Amino acid sequence: MYTKTRLISKKNQVHRVIEDGKSYIEKIFYEPKNMEIEIEILELLNKKGCNVPKIIKAYKNTLILEDLGDVTLLDWYEKAEREDSKSYEAMLKKLSQWMKAFYFVTKNYYKNDIMLGDVNFRNFIIKENEVFGIDFEEVNQGNVETDIGNLLAFAMTYYPESKWKIDFSDKLMQILLTDLKLSEEVVIRESENALIRIKNRRSV
Repeated sequence: MYTKTRLISKKNQVHRVIEDGKSYIEKIFYEPKNMEIEIEILELLNKKGCNVPKIIKAYKNTLILEDLGDVTLLDWYEKAEREDSKSYEAMLKKLSQWMKAFYFVTKNYYKNDIMLGDVNFRNFIIKENEVFGIDFEEVNQGNVETDIGNLLAFAMTYYPESKWKIDFSDKLMQILLTDLKLSEEVVIRESENALIRIKNRRSV
């Protein structure tokens, strides 16, 4: 049996493929350079034991990756809000620890501050109650505070905006500031800048 299902992606063609009872992710890149970056980061993070998908095969403009399931951080977040859950701190700490490991590993390797670039909640998977990062083609040199500011802005503005989202973002910021030892002033400034960009995009 063979099935191929298109997954949400604005940047590439991504499919979940089920073949002979086994599933994997097929990611077809439009930009070869982005594929090179993703392979390099995935290999580095896998080597250091970080929660990321394993590379099964790479050829031409295509990556075949381990299938970690289909529950994204965004799915988990939306479910938590629907249930008006206040019991999300444990998962936020796991997300924070994942990001801390990413920044530690990449800074040690590249000898510079490295940012994820795209911190959309869809770029994280929840598998067996653990957080996995899955998208690294926009990784580049830059300030960690910029990543965190963008992450917090996304958390506050996923439609529809609500008080629950604001409270969630405040708790996430507290955890990230503590774990990553970042400047609160800089993170807030980056978050405010990100909020302006998001609102400008949505008004177009």
